[in-house]
Amino acid sequence: MHMFKRLSALIIICFFFVSILHAQTLEYSLKYDGIADNREYFSPHHDAETIFGSRLGFALGTSIDSIHQFRAGLSYFYEFGGSFGELPPHLIMYYSVDHHKWAFKIGAFPRKENIPYPNALISEKYEYYNPIVDGLWVKHKSKNGNFGLFADWVSRQDSNRREQFIAGFFGNLRYGNFTFEDYFYLFHKAGRIFKVEGEHIEDSMGAIFLLGYDFSDKVPLDILSVKTGTMSSAFRNRGDGSDFDINTSSYSEVVVDYKGFGLEAFLKFGSPHHFEFGSNYYNSATNYVRTRFYFTPINLERIQGRFMYSLHFTAERMDHQQQFLLSYMF
Repeated sequence: MHMFKRLSALIIICFFFVSILHAQTLEYSLKYDGIADNREYFSPHHDAETIFGSRLGFALGTSIDSIHQFRAGLSYFYEFGGSFGELPPHLIMYYSVDHHKWAFKIGAFPRKENIPYPNALISEKYEYYNPIVDGLWVKHKSKNGNFGLFADWVSRQDSNRREQFIAGFFGNLRYGNFTFEDYFYLFHKAGRIFKVEGEHIEDSMGAIFLLGYDFSDKVPLDILSVKTGTMSSAFRNRGDGSDFDINTSSYSEVVVDYKGFGLEAFLKFGSPHHFEFGSNYYNSATNYVRTRFYFTPINLERIQGRFMYSLHFTAERMDHQQQFLLSYMF
């Protein structure tokens, strides 16, 4: 709680001086996320749990001109059943520039709207509890798509913590109705300042490549798209002297939507993977299919509320998941 108060006071003071020194209009953003995620998982692939809470993120800032911006604030997730302050707040503080085909950010900034990775690589649960990237992000935009790079510093090295970071790239291209998407990340986990017996440097990588076709303009639906391709992972522990353990599987996505009612299907067939931050179904199940039915009763410019019901199919059994996610941008 003391840290929370100190950070809040520091941000308010900083922006007080920023607004004076630059004689700019003080700008703000405020976003609320309501999260209700009930996971009835009773297979060996995932733990059963309920994640229920509210997140509030606010940022203050100023725009030097139409290109350069600075923002600072806090993002806090209050998990129901816990107590206020039990989860630490995440600091938001970043500089951004957006000019013609290039965009750039440095600092601590929201992950979801900047790095939209599939659930296989960045799981919903990881996003709930770790919504902020601490690092760098650059994106190139063109008429047919975009390409981005990022680096996320997960943990700095000291006597208790291991040095850890994620780096990756993502992109998408569209030519007519054909689409191409690629996602890649490298996760590096080094040691502590003082060597710990049995603890070695670890490296893991994940990649997804998808070729798709958008049928939306050919059918009486709002969305109908099909994507298929490959999914790969690689992992090594440098302490055992072995090379990378590489696994590859097929991966496909199907999306159907009509007036806020929809179905999403994610199909993975092949070897289990080692994705450090992804859904554990992809890491432990040989074949896995997730079908997600959804209804979007609230879909306005600044607010969206969506009910989702997912079925998770593995060789052992079928699991259930119910979600309601609401986002309100003030």
